[in-house]
Amino acid sequence: MPRLFVFLALIVCSTPLWGQARQVHLVFFRDKRNSPFSLNRPQEFLTQRSLERRQRQNIPLTGRDLPVSPAYLDSIRKTGARVLYPTRWLNGAIISATEAQIAAVNRLSVVLSNATQRLSRTEQSGQSENTATTPEADWSAHYAARVEATEAFNYGFSERQVSMLGVDAMHRAGFRGEEIHIAVLDCGFQGFNTALPFRNMTVLGTFNFVEGTPNVINSCTHGTRVLSALAAFQEGSLIGTAPRAAYYLFQTEDNATETRAEEAWWLAAAERADSLGVDIISTSVGYYHFDDPAQNYTLNDLNGRTAIITRAANAAASVGILVVKSAGNQGNRAWGRITFPGDADSVLTVGSVNSSGVYSAFSSRGPTADGRIKPDVVALGEGTIVSLPSGTITGDFGTSFATPLVAGLAAGFWQANRQLSNMQVIDYIRRSGTRARNPNDSVGYGIPHFERMQLLVTALSQQPVQSLALFVYPNPAKGETKIVFPETLHGKPVELVLVDISGKQHLRLHLLPSLEPLLLRAPLAKGLYWLQITNQHHRQTIPLVFD
Repeated sequence: MPRLFVFLALIVCSTPLWGQARQVHLVFFRDKRNSPFSLNRPQEFLTQRSLERRQRQNIPLTGRDLPVSPAYLDSIRKTGARVLYPTRWLNGAIISATEAQIAAVNRLSVVLSNATQRLSRTEQSGQSENTATTPEADWSAHYAARVEATEAFNYGFSERQVSMLGVDAMHRAGFRGEEIHIAVLDCGFQGFNTALPFRNMTVLGTFNFVEGTPNVINSCTHGTRVLSALAAFQEGSLIGTAPRAAYYLFQTEDNATETRAEEAWWLAAAERADSLGVDIISTSVGYYHFDDPAQNYTLNDLNGRTAIITRAANAAASVGILVVKSAGNQGNRAWGRITFPGDADSVLTVGSVNSSGVYSAFSSRGPTADGRIKPDVVALGEGTIVSLPSGTITGDFGTSFATPLVAGLAAGFWQANRQLSNMQVIDYIRRSGTRARNPNDSVGYGIPHFERMQLLVTALSQQPVQSLALFVYPNPAKGETKIVFPETLHGKPVELVLVDISGKQHLRLHLLPSLEPLLLRAPLAKGLYWLQITNQHHRQTIPLVFD
């Protein structure tokens, strides 16, 4: 059975306010004055692991990291409104209030009254006030007993979804997510503590942000299925892409309604993940259409800065968290596009392909409203092997299940390259994609692969400070490509070597470059190759894709 540690949320219980015409609102404060917190004492509001994540990526603490002023929260409570969750990133609070109370809140001098947003018509049943201002206990030292890794796992039914991303090679290399903390934000996780595929999973904490309790077990099975693609370990049937990572399970989706309040719960969960020192957020929820049509987003809002959840995702990325988000399943529906927060420029948005690597018609497309490529990458979302809460292994469809596959790839890769920042990890994932040189709005940069990512790291780490300034086109190439040498190399000896990702050499030339481009023809199989060009003083390695 998994070892479960439920972190302290410091919840103040109160009587449920059913039928009292309360609504959930997001209010914003004018500043963070009159606060007892200081950037000189960050341990009062961030765990040591959270601080270390920032330090590792050279991310300085800023005013956005400071909690909101307790005095400002008290002024809201005095109106009779309830503070459900403060938000330091947006400098505000998620509150529940009657119409009269919200009017009183908006009259407070510390509140930006013209910026208040109504998030839902009524407060969720049983939601209680969260008064936590200090970080929860850091459970990073508490791990469940591990099954010793074998040289090679038997992936059973899940072999294709794992090998498509090179995760089998990643696991063989010893990178299975150890020491990486992942928060999964979804609708609930029925069976995570009982189903056989989760028996070796490490769970550091759970919290239901919809109801304000640690209980994340309900009738929803979506979160369980998503989690299994990441964390399951049942040899011969299903092995997730990061089975040795440690997990926080956060419910942010309200299974009874569809309102902007769910964006606020996601924001609160992401801030909690930050304070706990989480490395990766994997989330397969997305929004654009709500029960109240007045709250619906438009395609023009897909600009990376409008939706609450998009702003939250970008804030999470800014403190060093890698956010992996499903593109959505609107590809063959009226909306068509990615769902929020997939439009965030600092988020890795994941679409779907089938087992042959062909785009899934249901997978939401890009671009963003401001013209950026989305999704970023794709993975198997048609027939993804997952576990039901009962432990039954089955196939499922949706970008929801492609997303955790990529999140696990990111976890193992980051484990192998801890010197990288979250944005560098995203860059390597994109650049390893099968369409890295020719991305589109259906599959983005294509299918990423661990071995190509590692080769990119190796090549770039060996890159000389002064490169040879070569130009190779077309790239990707169909059987032939041209190499243009800079004038500084004309008439000087150069060695050219072409190798595949296994290191096998396919071509070696010694030449004296001239003004005329070098035509490189090679009857090669499709795939990624490395073009290494060396002269007396410098060496340059260029990834070259043959379609």
